[in-house]
Amino acid sequence: MKVLHCPTDTGGHAWGLSRAERRLGVHSDVMVRRSSWLQFPSDVDLRLGESALATGLFRLGRFFVQAIRNYDVFHFNWGMSMLDRRVWNLHYLDLPLLKRLGKRIVVTFQGCDARIKTLSRKQFSTSACAECDVAWCTPRMDAIRHKRIRKVFAYADKVFALNPDLLHFLPGAEFLPYASVNPVEWTALESRSKRSADVGPIRIIHMPTNRSIKGTKYVEQACAQLQAEGMSVELVLVEHVPHAQVKTLIAQADVVVDQLLIGWYGASAVEAMALGKPVLCYLRDDDLKRFVPFHDRIPIVRTTKETLVDDLRGLLRNVAQREEIGSAGHRFVEDWHDPLKIARHTIAAYGAERNMKNI
Repeated sequence: MKVLHCPTDTGGHAWGLSRAERRLGVHSDVMVRRSSWLQFPSDVDLRLGESALATGLFRLGRFFVQAIRNYDVFHFNWGMSMLDRRVWNLHYLDLPLLKRLGKRIVVTFQGCDARIKTLSRKQFSTSACAECDVAWCTPRMDAIRHKRIRKVFAYADKVFALNPDLLHFLPGAEFLPYASVNPVEWTALESRSKRSADVGPIRIIHMPTNRSIKGTKYVEQACAQLQAEGMSVELVLVEHVPHAQVKTLIAQADVVVDQLLIGWYGASAVEAMALGKPVLCYLRDDDLKRFVPFHDRIPIVRTTKETLVDDLRGLLRNVAQREEIGSAGHRFVEDWHDPLKIARHTIAAYGAERNMKNI
């Protein structure tokens, strides 16, 4: 059985999962229509957008024909299929054909590809949708999302969601942990030495891909208040940095503040935990208890935009607590975010268990 992850690799999830599937004996490739500034690796990059529209469409069509011949399973990421053309309001043109040809269709939603803004603002007291400044995210876009979700469930054999809150909008989907971090490659041994041996301010790292969605202004306000109180604190915002450089930056941190509005942690928090860094994040308890099997084992300091200053202050003053939480974080990543463990689950969803190696 041959698996194709496509047409994008948001957060490196597809690449991590594909490499683990390969280790388990399944032929698994990653194709992207175009690489992002984060520069996650892929097996095939069609480089769409670097040439004329007609040339790009020809290149995509040619690859699609080849993919039909070569792959049995199509695992679509970011709620997109290969022949989506959203700017033309054309969605999932390939799903009916793939279904007729007997291909296995798996779709993973990862965030705003499924998050319904109007419902999120109404249902949750704290949400990224309440503060999102993305201009095109409107009620009309919500209607399009509803339409796309209905079509996915009409054709997909399995639907996954990487964020628990998405399961409110994806009835019948299953929660799947991030598979982008191999704990063997992200080790606390590479991390910064103990604070007692360091010189300089306590370093806090925050890594927003979108400031309004991640709650960045609250992180800035909290650090400014701590500095006004006389605490030696340095806030480092990691933005527009290729992913290959992120590991070094996290390793130099004392504390990582992740998302404050979504109600779940991001892939960067998994990277921080793998490196033994204490992480603060807003986790929505109701979603965790309902959808996440390991909800009571997450070694993240739970905070909110209102309590961040107090939670940071307490953590920064307690070196032993930071080290204890950091150590627990690495073990947690080994237990719940090991790509090999997650790949066993996706391979079962593909119906390819017989191809698995006994690793």
